Amino acid sequence: MATVLIILLIILQLIGFLLIFILNSKIAKFKDLEIRQNKIMKEMEDAISAYLLEMKEENDRFINELKNLKSLQSKEFPNDATEQINQPGSDDKQNDLHENGAEKTSLKVVPKSVAKIAYIKQLKTSNEMAGKEKAHKIKENDPLQAETSLKEKVLSLHQEGKSIEEIAKITQKGKKEIELLLKFQK
Repeated sequence: MATVLIILLIILQLIGFLLIFILNSKIAKFKDLEIRQNKIMKEMEDAISAYLLEMKEENDRFINELKNLKSLQSKEFPNDATEQINQPGSDDKQNDLHENGAEKTSLKVVPKSVAKIAYIKQLKTSNEMAGKEKAHKIKENDPLQAETSLKEKVLSLHQEGKSIEEIAKITQKGKKEIELLLKFQK
């Protein structure tokens, strides 16, 4: 009877060790999965922060181009550049409050012609920086012709249902450039 109990205890002990080993291996798998997920999350955060930094630099460069263009335009056309399209009137102060009660800041609206010229100039500088030659080069005599062909290509791709990312890849332009071009067409 004692031998049966000893054999039974040994078998139960072996089953216990087996269960402990299985549970330990599952815990190790979960720890490995957690480490991989943390690594992937860090890589995603780095990619997103790099993308946001690139967008910020591109926006800053575009704003600087607009400012430079506005100053050039004000030297050439002093009456046209000093026009302000949106000026809040003194009787519109009630409309100048947001839902949270903060006052709106008056935004200067840039005329489409100024933005268009800045966009063309930005295209020239981005092409020079990339060092790539395009099929449609912007000529100094006729910059609207090359811009029109790009515009037509972007609009046709957009009408086909292509996304902004796909259009940017096809035309070898930035996503923000494509977005701006589509916004100007609306």
